[in-house]
Amino acid sequence: MNTMKKYLFFPTICMLFGALAFNACSDDDDVAPPAEENPVEEFTYIEFIFTNVDDPNDVTKGIWEDEDGFGPMEPVILQHPVFSAETTYKLTFIMENRLVTPVEDLVDEIQDEDDEHQFFFAFDETLFSDPEGNGNIENRDGPINYLDFDDNGLPLGLETLWTTAGPQQGATFRTVLAHQPGVKSPTSTWDSGDIDWDITFGVDVE
Repeated sequence: MNTMKKYLFFPTICMLFGALAFNACSDDDDVAPPAEENPVEEFTYIEFIFTNVDDPNDVTKGIWEDEDGFGPMEPVILQHPVFSAETTYKLTFIMENRLVTPVEDLVDEIQDEDDEHQFFFAFDETLFSDPEGNGNIENRDGPINYLDFDDNGLPLGLETLWTTAGPQQGATFRTVLAHQPGVKSPTSTWDSGDIDWDITFGVDVE
């Protein structure tokens, strides 16, 4: 009888220790990995909207599309902007993820995360009379006419001003949307952090 009791007791002890060991391991194993913070947004459709500040009916656009987002298809330029000479334009954007329903408005998201984003620009030196130079991609301190800023007073770039110079053909206009959570600063550059997108248009000035 005693032998039988000892036999039954032994596995009970083993099970108790086994349960304790399992729970000890489970406490570690069940800790979920930290969720990815500040993921790069998925852009599938972008319009660069240049509106003549003296005539709101005078609008020219650059249109870019990437139908499958992060998929293997290459993005395409659907339309290049054509400017009038010696004209000031306000640049704004439509930015969407059309792979989801309803369509995701990414302008709103960038506004909500303005302290984590900045638009950088590069262009031919002869393209604009204001700003002068060739932008702030090659030279971080190159002048850009930003109209919007984050809570820290740093530029965002959802709204900018551009005054064209004289007529020309085949110029280029490049824009980079930098995603800079935790690194955006007065000295952060276009390649600090991640890049949401990098788009170059050919442009003409008539």
